[in-house]
Amino acid sequence: MTSTKQDGHQSAAANHTDLLLVLTSLAAEGCPQLALQLAQHWQQQGLKVELLCLRADPTDLQPEFQALGIFIHTFQLGKGLARYPRLAWLSYQLCRRRRPKAVLSFPLGWHAFIALGARTAGVRRICAHVGNLPPVWTGSAFRKFKLLVQLGRPFTHRLLCCSEYIRKATIRDFQVHSQETRAIFNACDLERFATIERPPVQPWKQFPRAGVVGRLDDNRDYPALIKAAALLRDKALPIEVWIIGDGCGRSHLEALVSELKLTDQVRFLGVSRDVPNLLHQLDIYAWPAFQLEGFGIALAEAMAAGVPIVATDVGACREVLDGGRCGLLVEPSNPAALAAGIQAILTDPQAAQTRAIAARQRALQDFGVAAMAAAYQQELGLPSAF
Repeated sequence: MTSTKQDGHQSAAANHTDLLLVLTSLAAEGCPQLALQLAQHWQQQGLKVELLCLRADPTDLQPEFQALGIFIHTFQLGKGLARYPRLAWLSYQLCRRRRPKAVLSFPLGWHAFIALGARTAGVRRICAHVGNLPPVWTGSAFRKFKLLVQLGRPFTHRLLCCSEYIRKATIRDFQVHSQETRAIFNACDLERFATIERPPVQPWKQFPRAGVVGRLDDNRDYPALIKAAALLRDKALPIEVWIIGDGCGRSHLEALVSELKLTDQVRFLGVSRDVPNLLHQLDIYAWPAFQLEGFGIALAEAMAAGVPIVATDVGACREVLDGGRCGLLVEPSNPAALAAGIQAILTDPQAAQTRAIAARQRALQDFGVAAMAAAYQQELGLPSAF
């Protein structure tokens, strides 16, 4: 086990901590961003928060956690089956030393061994975040995953699901009781978008700009968005596409852009520290989610920014966008449907404006960090005011 002390904060050996957050890594994606927002909010309330990472890389969000002065622990788990008892043992040792009142694990499945170690060390509340659809289509891999969830049940207080869609699937596919779960919407930092004032949606202009924010991997159907841009170009309705984020799938997407001769229209902007400013420059937010999408923090951010949205009609998007009231829903895995949705927004700006206003209102009401943090604190047995 290794530990990394952050700037200006107390030694890990001093006193105890209130809450231990567990992440797989510090990649610039949903769960680490969520943990960062929660940690910042809880520290402002006076809670002592520490972080455990199960992998040393990637470290995209390390500067943000460093700025908060949060102490980061990392485990060296090795490979093979020995990782599992080692994780339980290291979790036990860490919790015995730091004595957290509660543990919140973002990795699901691995949480079973974290919870075993933490509960043995005397931690009162252990919760696990559920952010994606149970991958029942993976066959034996899912059966292993389900076994881990079942092993963790005696030691886990609650499975906190990021939407009602995910909660229902968790109960059905992992075969847990409804009282073992709770739906708590993910959140975004609404203060970053509160001052953004967008002009009314305009009719089709030369090269309108569509964009998406997210890690470039197989969690979302980025190829469908690129192919949609090609279809619109072929109809003499060219758009510019901004893909904001990075990841292992970037080279494949760049190859597709080159193959479709879209290098002048599709831009890869990489990871950005100023997402609100980039969203402000978009005419459309295109969210090509797969069925496994659990919530979509970047989708909530686009709603808060007031960007007209077209998203694929999967369970999480339908719930977050309130059945289409807050954004246009189109058939998933269908570039032609996505292209038609983009065209519909730009040819009917009044309807797009109505949906964008509704989306902003919903985001400001339902997707704030404070509301999410309060619900988590209740389940973790932590006080909500200091």
